[in-house]
Amino acid sequence: MGKPGRFLGYGALLVALPLVQVVGPPIVGRELPELAYYMMLLASGMALFAAVACLRVPAYERRTMGSLVLGLACWVAGMAYAIARSGTEQNLISTYVLFVSYGLPLLYAAVATRDEPTTPSRRLVDGALLVLLVILCYLGVRDLRDADGFLKSEDMVWVVIAFDIENVFLFLTFLIRTLASSEEKERRFFRLTTIFLGLYALTAGFHNHDELYPASPAFARLADILPTLPFTALVCLLHAGRRPRAFEPTQRLWARQLAAGFAPGLLLAAIFALSLGIKESQGTFGRVVLALAMLVYVVRVVQTQFWFASTRDRLADALAAVERVSLLDELTGIPNRRAFDQAFAERVREAARDGKPISALMIDVDLFKTFNDTRGHPEGDIALKAVARLLAGALRRPADFIARYGGEEFIVLLPNAPLDGAQVVARRMNRAIHDALLEYDHGIDGRVTVSIGVATAMAADAGDLVRHADQALYVAKSTGRNRYVAIGDAEVAVAG
Repeated sequence: MGKPGRFLGYGALLVALPLVQVVGPPIVGRELPELAYYMMLLASGMALFAAVACLRVPAYERRTMGSLVLGLACWVAGMAYAIARSGTEQNLISTYVLFVSYGLPLLYAAVATRDEPTTPSRRLVDGALLVLLVILCYLGVRDLRDADGFLKSEDMVWVVIAFDIENVFLFLTFLIRTLASSEEKERRFFRLTTIFLGLYALTAGFHNHDELYPASPAFARLADILPTLPFTALVCLLHAGRRPRAFEPTQRLWARQLAAGFAPGLLLAAIFALSLGIKESQGTFGRVVLALAMLVYVVRVVQTQFWFASTRDRLADALAAVERVSLLDELTGIPNRRAFDQAFAERVREAARDGKPISALMIDVDLFKTFNDTRGHPEGDIALKAVARLLAGALRRPADFIARYGGEEFIVLLPNAPLDGAQVVARRMNRAIHDALLEYDHGIDGRVTVSIGVATAMAADAGDLVRHADQALYVAKSTGRNRYVAIGDAEVAVAG
């Protein structure tokens, strides 16, 4: 069915039930005061059926859709019970409990964000809390019934106001969640439910406040017709939402912060609001139920805190692992240039604090460009890995640091090492590479070798340390390679 056909079907559904209520009485030749309630039951039953069908639709999240199903089921049960037991003029107090309870699963959907756990134990706690809230609701209104179990007429106005507050509160809560939605499924569900709740708040308020139009039959008829509209609109919205649309994550940071900040307190606010109806007449049972509701809420908060703490620790471990990987050279497995920059700043601070010298060795693989050109880059990578392993093995102290500086260049930091000590390390590295016999036909002595520039400075002058080591490396390469040169030292020592 194309888009025009779908919209035509939606329009027909929206007007079908009101049309039945308008033409029904003239056709049968008498007033049908109970017809409006049967139409409400039919409309809400259709909405419940549509929501149940959407539980298997991938476009909707099962947890939030399940909350909508449970809420609609409470409303349908309340209307069915009202028709079956108390007629259309008065309602048993239990029907009002069901009508109020329809909002509790919806409230749960509004507070259960994706940032919270969805484990079986959490679902058990949430289920227990919803049951306790329903019991609190019943206890809160039990004293409003008369000897026959019907709602006292003098208390009707307060019950209607409570319904208005609940409906507006749910609408505003879902509106904020719609604005704060960051995923397509979440946005789709909260948007259509917000429309439903907005229509329901308007039509239910118009229907319940019949004292505003006591002498107007037209308004009274309209008040009976309108309540079917939210439920038939919900059927249309659920059907239309089965087809995902393009979605861009919201940029409303204030809405996300507001939703995240108020969500944990909404259930507590519900417990507090329902506890206002607990009186001395409820006895010990009422106080026990209230205490259990508070206890279950505390358990829920503790579960959330444990989950957040566990998530935070896992995230910290993951970030630490990412940080470690980001500081390692992918080819050689030793620290990279970024890691060297961090280590250099730390070693210089330590040297300044202790008043000790710091040395740097700039190392270059001799004739490596020719090696790559003649042997190929795969062989060159193998040679670099071997050189990195040998150079790192030549270091003896835990504080000594080696990194790949770029290409075929490596750099070594030797904290608390004077110039003569740094030369000992350079000589050891020259010898380690030379004696490893890494074959290279065009290299010195037919093998891979390295040239090393050595520089030493006190911490106050460490800013030019790397540059001086690089200058010494240039001298070592220009005077024959396979050697080290210490800056400021006239001696040129040859390894091997």
